[in-house]
Amino acid sequence: MALKHLPLPVSRLEAFSDGVIAIIITLMIFQIKIPTIADNATSSEIWSSWLSLLPSLIAYILSFVMVGLLWVNHHQFFHQLKNIDRHLLWYNLHLLFWMCIIPIPTQFLGLHFQKPEATALYGFTMFMTAVAFALMREYVHKSEHLLIDNLSNALRKKLRRKLLMTVGLYFISIFTGYISIYISIAIFVFIIIMYFMPQNIVVESNA
Repeated sequence: MALKHLPLPVSRLEAFSDGVIAIIITLMIFQIKIPTIADNATSSEIWSSWLSLLPSLIAYILSFVMVGLLWVNHHQFFHQLKNIDRHLLWYNLHLLFWMCIIPIPTQFLGLHFQKPEATALYGFTMFMTAVAFALMREYVHKSEHLLIDNLSNALRKKLRRKLLMTVGLYFISIFTGYISIYISIAIFVFIIIMYFMPQNIVVESNA
């Protein structure tokens, strides 16, 4: 039997992905540098130094929540699978590759938040991450031997629409920063809100 058709344990892939995602979040916080304060600095100078970190902290919070949402959706997605194959391993690695890039535009956004290039780079990275997730989901949905049998078609279509909408919004955000960086930032925040909105999980009974 070809390796690509062998059923592989889902738990091992989940554990590997969880480890990578945990490292991504850790790397982002290490990029925030504590300001150096002179011994004779005044109170206003100290607070001014800390306030200079605010853009980097906001960028970190934004990316932390986005990576967290990716992790939650990744977790839910793999709980829809009864096994995995070799192709899915590569699709998952493709997703993790783009997620590993996220700390770079996060730092750039924090340091140069007023520049449209910063939101463009951030939007492009998140766009490619969403595309990678969409490609993985499409592959699984076309490979019926990987999915559990009780997911409703309505839920599959709803999740697919939301993911495609996310891809489209991130693509738009690459360019809107050249009009106003606040439009791109608003798109990033809207996507977060969209995924926090409750959804009804409907399953089909096999009885």
